Amino acid sequence: MPVRTYALKGADPREAAWRVLLVPHAGAGAAAGAAFASHAPADWAVATARLPGRESRVREPVGGLPGLTADVVATARALPGTAPLLVVGVCSGAVLALEAVRALQRDGDVPVAGFVAVSQWAVTERPDPGRRLLRDTDDRAHVLDILREFGGVPEALAANEEMLALLLPSIVADMRAVEEYSSSPDPRLECPLLTVFGDEDPLCPQERTEDWELFATRTRTVWLPGGHMLLTDEPALLADAVAGSLDHFTEGVPA
Repeated sequence: MPVRTYALKGADPREAAWRVLLVPHAGAGAAAGAAFASHAPADWAVATARLPGRESRVREPVGGLPGLTADVVATARALPGTAPLLVVGVCSGAVLALEAVRALQRDGDVPVAGFVAVSQWAVTERPDPGRRLLRDTDDRAHVLDILREFGGVPEALAANEEMLALLLPSIVADMRAVEEYSSSPDPRLECPLLTVFGDEDPLCPQERTEDWELFATRTRTVWLPGGHMLLTDEPALLADAVAGSLDHFTEGVPA
């Protein structure tokens, strides 16, 4: 039986008005998108990517950025239905989603109506060459300290030894894949770009996010009340923000 690389919620994708592919934050499985999907409009089909190393794919190696990106691309191609597609990437998932949208754009076989980057600073920012890297340590205390700098481990999870032991390997693998990533705006996105941030997120102040406007011809930014983990802490607000920006994705598109 083939491994299902996504979990589908909401409307029948063959009848949906919109399809959404959600790429969640580091270590998260497809279950992370359930609350977002429950607050999305009833005529949306919401697919949350299930990447290697978690849930039913727990025995698969996570791999690096090229492999994870290829996995997201394959998932986008496997989604049923023909409704316009929004790709939503959250935190480290926004890096995977950006590279996946670029690949789909290059190949031209799956049109993307819009890209949404959530809780991710503009990737033009080059990583500090002097900072500690996850690839350089396997010491749990050091790993947790580094991950906290990226907002990668909620305190409630860090305090739960059983859950931490289960989830930490995929969190670390995901973060290792993107921890040295930066990108110029080229190739620019052909679809509109929406960025969404929490106004209390210390990782994404305005000065770290404004360069996203270089990545597409049409951009919009929404600030929400909340911190870094908008997908898990404020799923209703996040779903409303995306739904409230549909005009951004349809401007100039024939009805």
